Amino acid sequence: MSDVSAEDGAESRAESRAESRAETRYEARSAAGSSFAGARPVGAAGGGSPVVPPVQASTVFRLGVLGAMATERFAAAVEPHGLKPKQVGLMIVLSEGLAASQLDVARVMGVAPSLVVGFADHLEGLGAIRRTRDPADRRRQLLTLTDHGRELLATCSALAHALDAEFAEGLSGQEHAVLAGLLGRLAAGRGLPTG
Repeated sequence: MSDVSAEDGAESRAESRAESRAETRYEARSAAGSSFAGARPVGAAGGGSPVVPPVQASTVFRLGVLGAMATERFAAAVEPHGLKPKQVGLMIVLSEGLAASQLDVARVMGVAPSLVVGFADHLEGLGAIRRTRDPADRRRQLLTLTDHGRELLATCSALAHALDAEFAEGLSGQEHAVLAGLLGRLAAGRGLPTG
């Protein structure tokens, strides 16, 4: 009988030490920011301070991280076609009829006009866009997509949708449709082209 209780006590102490080590590792990971899952919320549990969920639980943070991953994959997919994501963005602005002058394109894209000039130079070199002087104001350059530009944009669209399927792996068809709908509403609410 005493042997059994001694063994139980030793096992209990060993389990307690293992739990303590696990908690110490968890706290160290959380402090270092290396673990997103299961991080403890900020604020006292019962001290009257509001409990704030961790930053990694916020929609903005999650969209930012996922957006950076998606942008990296999309950039790799369009690079063999001589394109970068913002250059594709410029072609989208033109295809949607959201702007035509370089200055208006810069405003719609939220970038400096000098960046649009660089994007347009590159796209013109690829034969994807055409620049013309605005007949009403000779100082303004108007940008239009060429047939080749429309073909390139169609290729980018196919690549993006293939990446969508990869990114949504693990979601059901219905969940993917709901996600796409919600993202479309968020984009439309911020004046972004949604197709």
